[in-house]
Amino acid sequence: MNKWIKIFGALVVVIVAAGVAGIAILSQMDFNQYKGLIAEEAKKATGRDLVIAGDLNLEISLTPAIAVDGVSFSNAAWGSCPDMVTVKRFAAEVSLLPLLSGQIVVNRLLVEGVDLLAETDKNGVGNWEMGPKAEEKPAESEGGATTLPSVDKVVMRDINVTYKDGVTGEEYRVALDEFTAAAGSTSAPVEVAAKGSLNENIFSLEGTLGSIAQMTDPEGVYPVDIKAAALGVVTSYKGTLGTPGGALSVNGDLDVVIASIKQTLAEAATVTPAVKDVPVMGADKLDLKSKVAFDGKTATLGGMTLTLGKTDLAGNITASLGGAKPNIDVSLTSNLIDLDEILPPGESDSPAKETAPTDGRVFPNDPLPLDSLKAVNAKVDFNGKKVIVQGNHIDDLSVRLTLKDGNLQIDPLAATVAGTKIGGKVGLNGAISVPQLVAKLSAVGLDYGELLKQRGLTDIAQGKLDANVDVNGAGGSVRALMASLNGVLFVKTENGKIDSNALNFASSDVMSVLPGFNSKDDKTLKCGVVNFDIKQGIASAKAIVFETGGLSAIGVGTVDLREEKLNLVVDPRAKQTSLASAAIVPIAITGTFLKPEWALDKAALVGNTAATVAKGAAAFATMGLSLLAESVVNRAVNAIDTTDYCTPALAGKAVVPGKMESVDGSTSGGDSAPAQKPAESSNPVEGVTKGLKSLFGN
Repeated sequence: MNKWIKIFGALVVVIVAAGVAGIAILSQMDFNQYKGLIAEEAKKATGRDLVIAGDLNLEISLTPAIAVDGVSFSNAAWGSCPDMVTVKRFAAEVSLLPLLSGQIVVNRLLVEGVDLLAETDKNGVGNWEMGPKAEEKPAESEGGATTLPSVDKVVMRDINVTYKDGVTGEEYRVALDEFTAAAGSTSAPVEVAAKGSLNENIFSLEGTLGSIAQMTDPEGVYPVDIKAAALGVVTSYKGTLGTPGGALSVNGDLDVVIASIKQTLAEAATVTPAVKDVPVMGADKLDLKSKVAFDGKTATLGGMTLTLGKTDLAGNITASLGGAKPNIDVSLTSNLIDLDEILPPGESDSPAKETAPTDGRVFPNDPLPLDSLKAVNAKVDFNGKKVIVQGNHIDDLSVRLTLKDGNLQIDPLAATVAGTKIGGKVGLNGAISVPQLVAKLSAVGLDYGELLKQRGLTDIAQGKLDANVDVNGAGGSVRALMASLNGVLFVKTENGKIDSNALNFASSDVMSVLPGFNSKDDKTLKCGVVNFDIKQGIASAKAIVFETGGLSAIGVGTVDLREEKLNLVVDPRAKQTSLASAAIVPIAITGTFLKPEWALDKAALVGNTAATVAKGAAAFATMGLSLLAESVVNRAVNAIDTTDYCTPALAGKAVVPGKMESVDGSTSGGDSAPAQKPAESSNPVEGVTKGLKSLFGN
């Protein structure tokens, strides 16, 4: 036994002596002599120069440490500066005893003073591309589990990364003032913190991640509790993250806060210049909270709450991505959506010529985005208590939208406007070869006086109206849909009131020459009716009637939706003897939707304008146009029209201008004496313009 003890003791002495000798030898070695060899091998591998300007040190102890100072790596020959990477200091400290059991424990890893330049040339070739690309070889399995190193703490300071895009000329700069990541072992959570800037915009990050073992497990998920702030956006996430089976998995609580959208856009523009073109909204603060989940096939925002200025939204959004096309299911509610605050201010000051269509048409001929309708299936259910748009308040808005294989249907569409319920449905079926549009909307008792007040237009008009729109068409563009439109448009009101300034849109200057007439005394709106029958893009006036206590206005003609042309005449007529005068003349409206033309005196109507209108006489004769033109030519001085136009018009019947009676008992039209030339205002067009402006509160 003593013999074996002596032998074992001798071996220990030898091993210790060898270890001491080895440590002594290593500690006395000058590793700087290997800098040239390291640089040579780097040159062979990359074709670039590696320079170690400082000392290469190795400290031997129970916690060996290696450190190197002043390292630089040259850039590509075409690069904008000589060096691609420079490192002021790199140091690592490793525990020696764990190595005896096959574990690698890095106590501290320090990287300090790094300048990294990543750039591309004009052809998009990156300076990180070095030498010929090696052929990829399948990885060989060596068997056995790989032991993960344990890094207790990583510290990075003064790290600067610059990216220059040689194709676009854009440049991005990331400065990492300090980054730390610390964990006691491979199974302990990793605490991270960072602060720095992106193109001089400060960012920060702090929180806790799962352990190294969890984050490197391809089948696992790990906890995340992180908060990041950048470009004025503060984002927090607490939940889990992972890639089980190779698919991203997310499940947690998300919180996004933007204190000032205007400021965020300004900062983002320093990173992405295109952001400068994003118009600024009136709403400036955003707060989003939601549970988020994604399993590789389905993404969900559940229990979402969003506030944007005064606007709020709440509900759930689910997108299923596993099928042939995405399926989106949206269910949202809102107390208030203020579109006037959200949407950027209108460009009302822009010259009209900048926005005018180049082909002289109003309806665009661009193909409808049917491919985008076919790209996704969706169901949207929205209920909003109040929506504000252009000053108007829409209450109790309810929308049910379905989109399947290109067939878009909104049914029902319901809301309360000015205290009145309106409803209907709209459908655009893009699943068929020729898309088909169907629209049905109706309102009963809509308070237009309240609508005007909501827009700040008081004392213009008061009353309620009924409206019915029932149209359908087919075509691949808005222009084609309008050209094929069929259906009806019927709007009527009765027993209302209208302000004198609004009435003057038809009587200003012209009506002012009437002896004893003051339009300010005529505020009763007995009825107003607009009734069009629409067939294959031609809207024929079944009835256009406007009647006050002393004035009737009857309109006839057509609106050509196919060619976007107007062919209408509105004939104002006195109902009372005291108001009768030949100065009351029809208004002929011709031209196009984009450039309508007005003729306001009898001479123009009897001349060129009458000839223009007469071109469509065959189509318009049954609508009373020829009779109206005849009455204009032969209208007697002081003629009146006592016909009741309201009753048939309100009942939906066709209305044509009737015979007029002169004060002396004769009738206009037929063999009546030629009418005297009316007294003309200095500028009747200016008068109508003033009247129209007063109608809209200007």
